[in-house]
Amino acid sequence: MRRLVMLCMVWPGLALAESGPPPGGWETLSGGQIADALTSRVVVFPEGVAQYFLDDGRTVRAGGWGEWSVDDNRYCESWSGKRPICAEVDSDGTGLRFREDSGFVRAGRYGDL
Repeated sequence: MRRLVMLCMVWPGLALAESGPPPGGWETLSGGQIADALTSRVVVFPEGVAQYFLDDGRTVRAGGWGEWSVDDNRYCESWSGKRPICAEVDSDGTGLRFREDSGFVRAGRYGDL
């Protein structure tokens, strides 16, 4: 039992996978679920960059302002009026993973707004 407790302390992802939906993996979100997951939230990425998703459709990351929206079942963001980049969004209960058509994937965990 002591080893199990130590393992959970060393690797929190194991405990989170057991307690959060879905068990042991990522769940692809629908359009409404994406909006709920992002509105008035912040996601912190592994490199320490936080992205804020304001309820009015603006987003802030690394001091730059952009716009975010949900188009069908995809998250889209546009920076400085450039063409939007869209991605499918997955959740593991404590964080989000963004999967772009190009194959680029980024994942982060919820932070404080």
